Amino acid sequence: MFHRFPCGFRHYFSSRGVYMKSTYFHRVHQQTKTRFWINNPTIEQAKRAIEEGAIGCTTNPSYVSKLFESEEDMLVVKRTIDLLLPYEKDDSVLASKVQQMMVGRLADVFLPLYRSSGGTEGLVTIQGNPFAERDTSLIVKEGLENRKIAENICIKIPVTQWGIEAIRTMVEHTIPTMATEVMSLSQTIAICEAYQKVSQESGNAPPFYVTHITGILDDHFKRVIKEQRLSIDEELAGYAGLSIAKKEYKLMKERGYPGIMIGGGARKLEDFTELVGGDLGITINWKGTADVLIEQDKEVVDRIGNTLDEQQILTLRKELPDYQRAFDLDGMTVDEYYDYGGVELFRSSFQKGWNALLALIAERRGNN
Repeated sequence: MFHRFPCGFRHYFSSRGVYMKSTYFHRVHQQTKTRFWINNPTIEQAKRAIEEGAIGCTTNPSYVSKLFESEEDMLVVKRTIDLLLPYEKDDSVLASKVQQMMVGRLADVFLPLYRSSGGTEGLVTIQGNPFAERDTSLIVKEGLENRKIAENICIKIPVTQWGIEAIRTMVEHTIPTMATEVMSLSQTIAICEAYQKVSQESGNAPPFYVTHITGILDDHFKRVIKEQRLSIDEELAGYAGLSIAKKEYKLMKERGYPGIMIGGGARKLEDFTELVGGDLGITINWKGTADVLIEQDKEVVDRIGNTLDEQQILTLRKELPDYQRAFDLDGMTVDEYYDYGGVELFRSSFQKGWNALLALIAERRGNN
């Protein structure tokens, strides 16, 4: 039985008669199979996210630059750079080492959860240099090196022609992997079938996640609509990425593909709430998304099965060719993934963050 407390949080009685905290994410976990992950958090945000039920943590190549917004974390970043400067002359290599150190701090926070769950929860992802995504051997080298950070590290790799080959190698080494920058059904099919094949051949089946980047895909669609002055209803366009995410979820379940889908790249609250009810994870930022959902404390509603009708999908496919390319099962070939607009947009944001870190390293080197 639920009771409303003055603070606005819901609580419930455990079997022992003890009041237990039950905020929004706790209820999502209690009432559905959907699981909350936290994206690019500070250490404090990571701890708070775990208290709210987060079972995992994602980071991307712009993670360290995000820490610049926190005075406390910025001091840690600067100190780390200064300690490494005398031992590393290559700024790009030093940037990777700083990223490893910062992600390692997160891995420490999630390690107790990883161990207590027997390795089913508490994973922390890391993705390598965004300027090196067309070099399979380097992606593999970074992945193997990053895996040494901690036992609960999961290697995050883009689904491109080079990334798919790198993920195959991760499976051969029994390394947990998260396929990222997935914005189309053809990418989902390609990476799931690649994992399936190498898993059968090697006998290895490490944890595997497929991340659909909903909000960034919507940003790409909005960019195209504006540039081409297309007359597409704003509300309909705002649901485009989610409609593809929901089709991806259904496809993975119907085909019995390996791995767990992760909803990612959130830009609005609906990028979480519209996927609730699915047997999947959703990763969101703390500030502006997770904290708002906790504050709103709304009822948990199963919406994974709700999507656009056939006419709405037909309209998007007809008016927005890039939607059709992402929505159709054979919408793109493997060699098209890297240059697809949404993937390019996401990667450029990572490169911007990586360049910000490189600029800070250059500044610190000049001061020493």
